[in-house]
Amino acid sequence: MKLELNNLTKIFGDYAAVDHVDLVMGNGVYGLLGVNGAGKTTLMRMLCTLLKPTEGSILCNGRDIFKMDGEYRKLLGYLPQDFGFYPE
Repeated sequence: MKLELNNLTKIFGDYAAVDHVDLVMGNGVYGLLGVNGAGKTTLMRMLCTLLKPTEGSILCNGRDIFKMDGEYRKLLGYLPQDFGFYPE
């Protein structure tokens, strides 16, 4: 599996949480390091299709992950510290 982030940007008001990121990832284990507010959680939420980017695209094997819908989520494994989607 190959994930490609092309010019990925997410803007909240006047703040660019993720600013024009280009990255290609193949199979393997990856980690994100950075100070608070660096955009790690925002990037992960876009990779999990919980947030749509303001600009750019995320491709899985050349296909837009937001158009793949459930097919993409079957390939994805993600366990955040605090999910916040479900009240209990």
